[in-house]
Amino acid sequence: MPYLLRRCVYTLHFVAASIVGGVLFFGVSAAALAIALVRGPEGHAAVFAARSYSRAMQRVLGWRIEAEGTERFAECAPSVVMARHQSNLDVIVYGEIFPRGAIAIGKKQLEWIPFFGRLWTATGNVLIDRRHTAAAMEAIRQAAEVAKSAGVSVWVAPEGHRNMSRELLPFKKGVFHLALGARFPILPLAVSPLDTVLDARRWAVRPGTIRIRVLPPVPVADLPEGDVGALLARVRDAMETAQRDLASGAVPPMLASPAPSGEKAPA
Repeated sequence: MPYLLRRCVYTLHFVAASIVGGVLFFGVSAAALAIALVRGPEGHAAVFAARSYSRAMQRVLGWRIEAEGTERFAECAPSVVMARHQSNLDVIVYGEIFPRGAIAIGKKQLEWIPFFGRLWTATGNVLIDRRHTAAAMEAIRQAAEVAKSAGVSVWVAPEGHRNMSRELLPFKKGVFHLALGARFPILPLAVSPLDTVLDARRWAVRPGTIRIRVLPPVPVADLPEGDVGALLARVRDAMETAQRDLASGAVPPMLASPAPSGEKAPA
């Protein structure tokens, strides 16, 4: 397919998926919020929302989520699950595997999203304000205490910011203090590059497969609380190695520049 025609098709797909996704997002959030308010934690509203939205949008987008090692969620619970935050569509990528009962830590701005913001807090998840480090660290500490008392895992993004690059950003130390303070093992996740199916800056999306790998847990029980640097380096190295392995088997980024004359452009 010619490059310009391919780009047009991908953009039309993006616009259509955005409209359908927006309607579904608010509809699923409202339904899940009702479940949370009526049934409480036993209703597992967060998992209902994550699974429902992910599965519906996989069909809309033509994405296929392939995950390996998911049995480790149950084997290592409670744990601190560390996964990349590549885009606002991460809820589709991770929704299929989000552990039952897990607590997620997100940015405070999420509370302003209709239905979803209320759902976030109603299901026990935590919001932090990155502009105020002391308050953010206190919120993380409280999240660790809640998770420890409830025996559930905590889901965090160690980079702290959205990152579509294939290279990891520097990790934030706060989430590692959380793991050491709670004495939770760290369960790193690696995911194939989202740029193979999404180019948000150019409003383009295409069908494809996204691979997730749940890596072996990193124990912290015998580490001193001050050993944050070494723990961070170990987890980052494991994630980076797995990320590069998944990227090596992935197709090139979508909408790559047209190949020079005489060469074949990627499909």
